[in-house]
Amino acid sequence: METTDSRIPLVHENQYATEGLRFACIRLMEIASAVLVRTASTEAKVALSQDVWGLAQCADTLGQRLPGLRSKKEAARPINAAYVQLCNDLAAIEDPDRQLDRLTRVAYADLRAATAALLVRLDPLVDEAGHQCLTWVLDRLGTLHRPLGDAEEGGPSPLFDSCAGRAGEAEPPVTVTSTPALTEIPVRPGRDPRLREHRPGIDPAGVGELSSSVNITDPLHDVAFKIELCAAEICATLLALHPEAPWGLRHDLARQVRDEGRHFELLITRMRELGGTVGSHPVRFQIWDKFRLGRTLPERILIEQRLGEGIGLDGGLRVYRWLQQIGDTRTATIFDYINADEVTHVGNANHWLEELLGGADEVRELDARVRDLLAGHDMPVRHMIPINVEDRALSGFSAEEIAALQEEWARERAAAEQKAARQPRAPRTSDDAPAPCPTGVHTNTHEYLH
Repeated sequence: METTDSRIPLVHENQYATEGLRFACIRLMEIASAVLVRTASTEAKVALSQDVWGLAQCADTLGQRLPGLRSKKEAARPINAAYVQLCNDLAAIEDPDRQLDRLTRVAYADLRAATAALLVRLDPLVDEAGHQCLTWVLDRLGTLHRPLGDAEEGGPSPLFDSCAGRAGEAEPPVTVTSTPALTEIPVRPGRDPRLREHRPGIDPAGVGELSSSVNITDPLHDVAFKIELCAAEICATLLALHPEAPWGLRHDLARQVRDEGRHFELLITRMRELGGTVGSHPVRFQIWDKFRLGRTLPERILIEQRLGEGIGLDGGLRVYRWLQQIGDTRTATIFDYINADEVTHVGNANHWLEELLGGADEVRELDARVRDLLAGHDMPVRHMIPINVEDRALSGFSAEEIAALQEEWARERAAAEQKAARQPRAPRTSDDAPAPCPTGVHTNTHEYLH
């Protein structure tokens, strides 16, 4: 007679275990996102951006298999109460460094072991699709961050036991509920204490006008920390804070976490190639401060992905063209690819806002209310850069919306020109000093992106 451990699982048992693995991937994705926001280690944030996307990919792949097991691809069932409690205990750890260690040393190792246990039980001919699915998932889980040393001792966990077939078929109903991975938006995301925060009202030194004399390392540092790292943390916050969001939206956000983490890596690497160093320039949090004003999921998405990154589309194109003009094709190429990613991010935001709110009219109404909200907190949305019509259209802005943005830019430009005309010109100190900007529009490099 076959033992319970060795026999091939019936379809409903396979379905149950696959739903449990998917639940685990999503739950650990939420916790990894919360750690990313809270940890002070920049290196850990970058590594976690890869983990968040990897876990989302695994959850999505498992979901694609579920319809073939008489289930729905959105199904994610907690496999037993003990595993829910295990994840709740992990989410409750206050020290993000200790939480990261437990996540990578215990939870990741357990998830890999549970996936391998189910894979071993599957006959590749009986369940060819399931075998291929789990093989891919196990391979992807193998890329998750591994700490120094081995996985923590202590024997198989409830997840491993169930997927290995030792928990029995008649599991009691799970009554323990999952606690949020993040309960509120922190005033500041975690930062290395060696980084200086820019004081409002004082322009960061070293960021000049767009000319061939600009030291590009400071603007690269500014954009990397102010925009890209904060954007990764904002998307991670949404994943950890809003488990009720549709899976498609969460999958897009997880991908964006990794995109923004990769953008950060690209910019910091290029900065170092040009002789810059991390910490040589103060870091700023205007984007984070605006995001914190959002009171609902749609407001938070609109502030970051539609308004903020929408302006980023305009600024990114301007910086790309300037870099091409001064002959820095390497940095220009980086900005070109970053802007291409941002088109997708803004497009995802427009799509999901319409899904969440019910239509394009509702999105425009919320857009107007959020602009008023930001202006009321002295953080107005300003369009000081020519509108990137092509990328705006690709990301889902209507012709009417783009026309309105162009009118707003024209008003902002006219106001800037009038202000510049009223101010006396400072005397030049040398014949080589750059001439004032002819339009009077601000040309600081860091202002071109958000």
